[in-house]
Amino acid sequence: MFNIMARRFTIITLSAAVFAITFSAAVQYNGGSGAQSHFGASFTCLQSSGATCSVVR
Repeated sequence: MFNIMARRFTIITLSAAVFAITFSAAVQYNGGSGAQSHFGASFTCLQSSGATCSVVR
């Protein structure tokens, strides 16, 4: 009984780790576009060195 539970827990944990690594890589790859989304609004940073972004319509 314990061996079955340990095996299932191992499979679930390894699957979650693989998902987390691939999701992290996808977010890091797509995150450097310069556009930021906040609650559905799209903002584009006009000055990349500044701390604020301006709305572009």
